[in-house]
Amino acid sequence: MTKSTSRFSQGLGKLETIGGKAARPTVVEVANETAARPDEGRRVTKPGGRDGKVNIAGYFDPAVRKQLAMLAIEHETDQVKLMAEALNLLFEKYGRSPIASA
Repeated sequence: MTKSTSRFSQGLGKLETIGGKAARPTVVEVANETAARPDEGRRVTKPGGRDGKVNIAGYFDPAVRKQLAMLAIEHETDQVKLMAEALNLLFEKYGRSPIASA
């Protein structure tokens, strides 16, 4: 670590102390803590069975999200299953296999 970086880090620590916040740990402290707990804080598997899947997103009017949420409630399902159904209908319309699953 260079001399100027060290002074900069010290200055940041003083500013945080003056502001009433605890000083941030240094890079070395964080690295040592992470090495001591290699799996903690890291997600081993994706929640909800998302392993091997990708996110597909788009921007729509807020009314679209509200209507989708209402449909999910009315049909006692979730929005992802409804979107998979919609994608499968789209795929079939264009002669493709309905392969989307939630």
